[in-house]
Amino acid sequence: MRLELEFGFDDRLVLPIHYNNIVQGFIYNNIEDDIFRTFLHEEGFQYEKRSFKLFTFSRLFGGFQMDTKNNTITFAPPIKLIVSSAVDEFIENFANSVIKNDDLFLGKAPVYINNISAYDYKRDCSSGIITMLSPMVIYSTVTLMGKRKTIYHSPSTEIFNKLIYENLRKKYEIIYNEQPDNKFSIEPLNDKDINMNIIKYHDLIIKGWMGKYKIEGQPELIKVAYETGLGSKNSQGFGCFAIVPERR
Repeated sequence: MRLELEFGFDDRLVLPIHYNNIVQGFIYNNIEDDIFRTFLHEEGFQYEKRSFKLFTFSRLFGGFQMDTKNNTITFAPPIKLIVSSAVDEFIENFANSVIKNDDLFLGKAPVYINNISAYDYKRDCSSGIITMLSPMVIYSTVTLMGKRKTIYHSPSTEIFNKLIYENLRKKYEIIYNEQPDNKFSIEPLNDKDINMNIIKYHDLIIKGWMGKYKIEGQPELIKVAYETGLGSKNSQGFGCFAIVPERR
């Protein structure tokens, strides 16, 4: 399930350019069930030694101005945020909290809800064109000269498609308790439709990819991708996408 939230605020909203952790904090702070919030934040859903939160969110959308000198982004009202999850309890908790809470803050700035809409995934297609709403991230961790190093992969590499599928397969197995088929691919529509974004999350530098892609695979697998995000670090605000409507 997916939520679209429209925020209002007085005059303007000033945030750091790299605001993913602020939006993530807003989401966690507005899960009204304390036990479920603690479980999701501290543990998540386990797959062998990995933990998945099974939710993702978009960038903030609205009119804005960047101030690179002061590393801030200033939004004019209203702004929109997409929050998506395969876990209905998460969506219900979060939606109930933001509807009832009269003291909402993005960072230190007070905001209020103008509108909130919920959407179920109703497609049953094995292919489509998607556009990223937040950067898609996939990486490998290797040891070089005794030190751990993170290598971020681009959509132009062969390993990109493989690692995206492997990540998605694990989420699918958590949700359905069975393996998906291995027919899956994702590729850019063309090189001009993709661009790399560098995001700072706390003290970590993350490289992700925006743009438009063609995706093919088992319909249930695409549904999992839509609800939980493509690639890694979804709960930090990466891998959220929209499906481009077909032309008629």
